Amino acid sequence: MTTLRDRYRGTLLGLAVGNTLGLPVESWPSGEIRRRYPHGIREIDPLELKLPWDDDLAQAVILAEAILEHDTLRNDDLAARLMLWFESNGRGMGSQTRAVISAFRQGMLPSEAARLVWERDGGQPAGNGAVMRCAPVAMRWARDRVKLLEETENSSRVTHHDPRCSWSAFAVNLAVAEALTGRTASIDSIANTLESSDVGPHTLHAVRDVAGHSLEHLRLDGSAVGFTLKAMQAGLWCLEHSADFEESLVAVIQAGGDTDTNGAVAGAILGALHGASAIPDRWTAHIAKADRLISLADRLLDRAAEAGEI
Repeated sequence: MTTLRDRYRGTLLGLAVGNTLGLPVESWPSGEIRRRYPHGIREIDPLELKLPWDDDLAQAVILAEAILEHDTLRNDDLAARLMLWFESNGRGMGSQTRAVISAFRQGMLPSEAARLVWERDGGQPAGNGAVMRCAPVAMRWARDRVKLLEETENSSRVTHHDPRCSWSAFAVNLAVAEALTGRTASIDSIANTLESSDVGPHTLHAVRDVAGHSLEHLRLDGSAVGFTLKAMQAGLWCLEHSADFEESLVAVIQAGGDTDTNGAVAGAILGALHGASAIPDRWTAHIAKADRLISLADRLLDRAAEAGEI
């Protein structure tokens, strides 16, 4: 049986390996991945040790550090941290996040910037930039559903105004929280919690559509690559296919689409379920600054324990 600390470490390390494993085939269709990698992508490029973190992992770390600094989420602080990352590196940053951060830099308030970008683009963009980084919120407030929803929404709205972005991140954080605390995480339990929280119909349908279905049914490599609900579905699918960390994560990446983000979300949930001890050593050995991720996970657990919230 895994320990709570192992599951906490597994959440961030799982996110890291999922993000990194999916990078080489980002945006590829499933058929092309299967043709090039008939047995799945099973190795992480050692060169990743020399590169800055991709945006999924980098933003999750930024979010974790912001939570630990204030023991809550301050939108101005998170926005400032994202701007610093943008200016120093910003590897892999999505277009929606980039546009919002550019507005921050011009002096606009975080909530105003995200809304402006969303409205300017017709009120349609619902990218996966918030759901990919959301797991540290669940690690801090795993047992407090009210705070979990509140802070998940806060963390999302800094860059992503569309309600589907907040709700999909909340669904993923429910899965992570239930896994961390040893409760039985299921599609039904998550859907029921969302329904009682007045979730929008599109998100609720997308959650329920995962139950009993294959990755092929979810069409992660369809026309909506980069859509927040697709990344959410990739992660939630693992709740019903979690017997083996490696095989489940490889399958998600094999399904194509935005593979690095789908892998990050799936890896966080699988890591929360199985713990760091289930992640292949050959993968974590090629994650840059893995010791920093372990330290962050430990600090989030200790902070939650000190507050009596885990």
